[in-house]
Amino acid sequence: MPAPQPAHDLGQFFCELPFSYAEIHRTGQVYLCCPGYSGRRAIGNVFKDAPDAIWNSYRAQRIRAGIHDGSFRLCDHRKCPAIAGRSLTPRAAARASAEFGPAVRACAVVLPKGPSTVKLCHDESCNLSCPSCRRGLIVADKARQAQLDRMLNEFILPFLADTRLLVLSGDGDPFASKHYRDVLKATGRDRPQLRIGLHTNGVLCDERAWDDCLLDDRVDTVEVSIDAADPLTYALVRRGGDFARLRRNLAFLARQRRAGRIKGLQLSFVVQAANFREMPAFVALGKELGVDRIRFALIRHWWRGFSLGEYPQARIWSGRHPQFREFLAVLRDPLLLDPVVWPGDVASYLAEARGAPPVRAAAPPGVIERVATWIGR
Repeated sequence: MPAPQPAHDLGQFFCELPFSYAEIHRTGQVYLCCPGYSGRRAIGNVFKDAPDAIWNSYRAQRIRAGIHDGSFRLCDHRKCPAIAGRSLTPRAAARASAEFGPAVRACAVVLPKGPSTVKLCHDESCNLSCPSCRRGLIVADKARQAQLDRMLNEFILPFLADTRLLVLSGDGDPFASKHYRDVLKATGRDRPQLRIGLHTNGVLCDERAWDDCLLDDRVDTVEVSIDAADPLTYALVRRGGDFARLRRNLAFLARQRRAGRIKGLQLSFVVQAANFREMPAFVALGKELGVDRIRFALIRHWWRGFSLGEYPQARIWSGRHPQFREFLAVLRDPLLLDPVVWPGDVASYLAEARGAPPVRAAAPPGVIERVATWIGR
């Protein structure tokens, strides 16, 4: 079934991701953007196909052709925030750019170079078992580790031949995963010019791990997902974490940022019933640390943590939630209007809390906004 057409003409717009970006998921599937925004249309599988064959596969070519003809026919027009939010790049600007201009002018669907940005989402290993994400601790066993080791040498490293920015991780934690640590070490030795974007829970991200993974002078941005400002709440939403250790590591990262050793430091907070009252305190924490951005995102069902019965209780942003009015009251705090705050899909509720009519986002901001904004495309 074709994606539903948006209310505005996409012929005047361009999406860079299918021409520059790829992410790899647990089963080996490779996508040209977040799977939720592309109808889960993979362009290949790392366990079956060669890197070059995946990047210019038939599916990849069809996705790019849909961008060129303005139909965006293999994109989900309702869920993609860049389409629904009308934040796509004007086609004229893409045509004039040095990076994408040749492909736009030639309507190229086969690309001579691989992705300039790659995000790794294929190892679930993590030191935490957050209730919203998973039922228990997930760590790669011996068989899975052997598969990941083979994946590293046979696919990951070759696939990064033209990559300028490597982002990890979209699942698990880069410092809890032996595989992700191996990726960081291997690229640190062989590709020191490759820039790194880190998404971590921060508990294991200390100076020792930084040195062990050869991260000096390689990291562009660090996003730390915390979801709390108080140790007691943190213990609930970040099961297995150590708030005191996290605070020490945040201080280390803040020093790295002040010294210019990383270009951007972001704190993230998934808003849910267990923590919504701490949103203003979380902003205060970020400002105390001098971070570049504080990102809020509404809790969503990721089908691996909350049960179907638990999720409605966590979904504080539902108008039917018994604490919804209290949620709006918290959003009236002036700290949440600070320029450092990126409200994402909370923005509509911030407006509603101040008397504006509610206008809901079609989908939460995700990898498209994070990558495009941090890289400065």
